[in-house]
Amino acid sequence: MRPALHTARLRLVPVADEHLPLLVGLNADPEVMRFLIGRAATPEETYVEWERRRGPQSDEERGLGYWVGFEGEDFAGWWSASSFAADPARAGLGYRLARSCWGRGLATQGARVMLAHAFSVPGIDRVVASTMAVNTGSRRVLEKAGMTHVATWHEDWDDPLPGTEQGEVGYELTRSRPGPSRPSG
Repeated sequence: MRPALHTARLRLVPVADEHLPLLVGLNADPEVMRFLIGRAATPEETYVEWERRRGPQSDEERGLGYWVGFEGEDFAGWWSASSFAADPARAGLGYRLARSCWGRGLATQGARVMLAHAFSVPGIDRVVASTMAVNTGSRRVLEKAGMTHVATWHEDWDDPLPGTEQGEVGYELTRSRPGPSRPSG
């Protein structure tokens, strides 16, 4: 079971069906989706995305999955400490914030609590995250949360986004190297 989590400014609750309209609205902002698909997502694309996220990328028994975050009563976005079925010792850190929440430290607060939660799950030894190399905002969040850049790679895309030529970057944090930013909130 995934617990509700808190930071100094965020209340994070497990994603449920009632949150889907908020997630559709978040994905409808082309700036939010700029480094993901380069345009606003359709409601249908969002439903497919969340079917996958709430299915194979979640492990309810171990407490891994996705949370929506609220600052007061306002929807801020989502965060994850997701599951890798093929590697049960690994969790994935992710987040997507409403544009009104950018640059205010909320992404980092949520990322830190997700890291702390992931490492509270027995058997998780490593948390990984990735983003486009040109996504400097997301890279800063990962670094502030204590993660280390460990890889850069290039993929071939049918319809590449601007900046794709600089590649994707991977970050990680391991249980044996807890990093400077492990506070719970």
